[in-house]
Order: sequence, then C-alpha cells, then structure tokens
Amino acid sequence: MFCRLRISCPRRVFHRSLSSAEVSTALRPFYFHVHPDLFGKYPEQRKINEISLQQLSALLEAQQSSRNIHIPVLPFYLRKKDMPEGQFELVKIKLDSKNIRETVVKILSACDISTSYIDKIPIIQRDRKKQFREDFDKAYEKYKDEFDKATQMKRKVEEKKAISNIIDWISENSGVAKEKYESTHATRDHVKSLIEQLCKTYGIKEVKYDSGWNISHIRGALQSLTSMASQHPQHMGNLKDRTIALGQFTGVSLDGDVFLNIIDVRNEWLSLIKKVSQEDSALTQIPQYEKALSSILRDIHICRRKFMPKVSAAQYCSHLRQLITSIGDFYGRGRKIPDSVPESLEKFEIVVEPEAGPLMVSPTGQFITPSSCPADELIAFITNNLDGAMLLLTEYSINKHVERALYKEVKERFQLLDLIKDDSITPALMILCCQRLLTRIDKIDEKLRGNILYVTHYYSVLSEGVLCIPWDFKG
Repeated sequence: MFCRLRISCPRRVFHRSLSSAEVSTALRPFYFHVHPDLFGKYPEQRKINEISLQQLSALLEAQQSSRNIHIPVLPFYLRKKDMPEGQFELVKIKLDSKNIRETVVKILSACDISTSYIDKIPIIQRDRKKQFREDFDKAYEKYKDEFDKATQMKRKVEEKKAISNIIDWISENSGVAKEKYESTHATRDHVKSLIEQLCKTYGIKEVKYDSGWNISHIRGALQSLTSMASQHPQHMGNLKDRTIALGQFTGVSLDGDVFLNIIDVRNEWLSLIKKVSQEDSALTQIPQYEKALSSILRDIHICRRKFMPKVSAAQYCSHLRQLITSIGDFYGRGRKIPDSVPESLEKFEIVVEPEAGPLMVSPTGQFITPSSCPADELIAFITNNLDGAMLLLTEYSINKHVERALYKEVKERFQLLDLIKDDSITPALMILCCQRLLTRIDKIDEKLRGNILYVTHYYSVLSEGVLCIPWDFKG
C-alpha cells in the first residue's frame, strides 16, 4: 500500500513505485526460467508461459501507472538446470498486491529466486531521472548479452541432437501422425458440435480457437462455456452476432472479438460477458488515438502486427496514450524531428506494443516500439533506420505474393490436409522452406499425403497428429 509523504509528518515513509529498469532487472532471473524461447520443443508449456507473461506485463504496466486491475492466478512452467530434459516445475502465482514492489517479490519468492536486489532498493522518494536511463541501459545490455549466450548454448545443444535428414524423419513419423490425427477424430467432431450448438442457441457469429492448443483443451473450454451459458442465459444475449475466440487472454480484442482465456475460471468469462458493451467503448477510441499518433509522426501509418502480443482494446488505448504523451513532451521541450527525415512518413509503418517489448525493425520492415520508449530514442531510431525499413517493406510486399503462390502449390501437390506456420516464420523463410520441399517431392510425396504440416523451428509430432518441421531442415 502506498503512503503519501507530508511535510507535517517528516518521518513517514513514502513507498515509491519501482522504475521500469528496476522491475526488468529484478525479474531478469525469472525470465531466464520461463522465457517461451526455452520451450521450443514443448508447445503447450510454451503457450501457457506466453499467455501468463502477457497478463503479467499488463499487471506491471497498470501498477506502475497506479491503476488496479485483477488477473487470475498465473501458471508458469520453470525450466531449471538441475531438471532432466522435458521435465519442468509448474508454479501458480497469485498476484493480488496493489504495490508493484510486493508483486515482484511474490513472483521471485514463488520461484525460489533471491529478492536481494529488491531488498537493496531504497523506498524513499528521490530524483532518479538520470540514473533511470543509466540503469535501464545497463540492465538491458546485461540481459541481452546473457540471453544471447543462453540462446547460443541452447542452439548448439539442439544442433548436436538435430535430425540430419528430413526424408528419413518424415518416413518414420508420417504414419504415427496420421494415427494420432485419426485418434482425435471423435474429439474434433465433438468440438464442432459444441460450436454449432453455441452459435445456434445464442446467435453467436463464430467460435474460433488458437491452433496452438491441444484439441482436448479446446473441448474442455467449450464444455465449460456451454455449461456457464446454460446457467446464465440472461447474459448470453450480449454475445449475439459476436465472434468468440478461445485461447490467449480474457477481453475484447483490437478486432472486436470477445477473447476468453482457456486457463481462466468461468467467473472471469462471465464478468467480461456482463460488461462487454463497456469494453467496446475502447474500440471507438482506437482510431482517434492512432490518427493522433500518426499526425505527430509525419503521417506514419499505424499498424498492428498479425501476430503481435494479444492485448485488450482498453490496454492498446493506454499504450497509444502513453506514447502520444511522450512525443508531445518531446515537442514541448523545443525538440523536433531531424531535417534529414522526409516531410511525410506515410510509406512507413509503426506498431505500438506493450512496454516490455523491444525497439526494433521487424523482418517485414515495420518499426516496432514499446509504448514506454522515450520519444527522443524512438525518433532517433526511426531516423537512423529509414533506409533499412524501406528495403524490408519492399522485400515483404514482393515476398507475400510469392509465399501465397508457393503455399498453395505445396498444399495441393503434397495433398496436405493443412499447411500452417509458426508466427515467427517470415514470408522469406517460408518461401525457402516451400521451395526446398518441392525439390524433394518425388521422395516424400506419398508420405506427406493426408497430413497436417506445421513449419516452425523444430521436429515434433503433436498429440493431434500435426507434423512439425523446421523451416531450415537438413537433408
């Protein structure tokens, strides 16, 4: 709980909010245990950690802005050095503190991670403007170096275990995949039936779900939703003509879809359904905020990545406001965009993401910025990366058409049930993968026929019978 410092009571302590840099530094050891990239071969654990980290990011952002939001108990799979490959520790963290310091301590304590860094941070208010910048840079560089080293070590281990020949692997596993797919036939039919029942009974436009979830989990979620709907039919009218999406968070998405987090309890779903019209109000504000941000950045096009971290419409509005305020302050201090920048940036694209995200140019040429990025850093970054961004944008505009044609050809010629790819596989990578698959059609055509092929970064046969292959497969 926060206490305010008063002149009449000089001995009273002021519990200040931790800075973004302090939070990032304190949680760095935690991230090294739960980062989704460490679970590449374990998609279910990776998905759960991704969703929990998104919700944690929203909570930390709210607490740093002195806002209160409620989130469910967050499950995390921990990867520890002393545990055998494929075994993880599952912890469930209840974060009901109103103080960000207490929240961080709870996270670390739940994972048996030392809180000594937090314990050393003074709780009295003091001027930290300059030190904030230094701490942030220092924490980021250290985290980046350490994570890069961990990623390189992980890659070397995987390379030693790598499958050397895709033809042999598909020959050995395509039959297994088909058997698994057939074994889930009844479950998939049940899912289809539950969806049809919900749509017909309550006038729901569509029910969709994230393909990364196990079909049994989807069925369980649909059964829970059907049960809840039968108990509270008076509120289900709020979902008439709406799209329901199961998977990643609970809230109204930027597209107006009603998202229900698969790992939430039904009370969380019901709470959203009751007030869904209130959540819609944020949707009407988004175009105004995006237009305002575009106008102060020389008409740059405000975009949303297809696979950007899932946030509610209200959270996205908050991110846009934060960045607009920062850039407004930048101009208010008499600063301006360098003369070397074109008068119009309408050919360029920028994506605003949660404050924990990176400042970068995406492989498709978009500027990606966290909402917490200082305006002077953002403008300097854009200024220095215009040429590179334009090159990538041009490449992407060409590649997406080539990718679409190759995708169709591979799916038809191999007679696949479906061809899908991981969010991180860019059109350029997918093109290379499809081209190489087509050169091997005479050797794997019959084996792949009738399968679902998932292009990602690893080999695996998922429980539903999906064949996963790395885009840069060997052999």
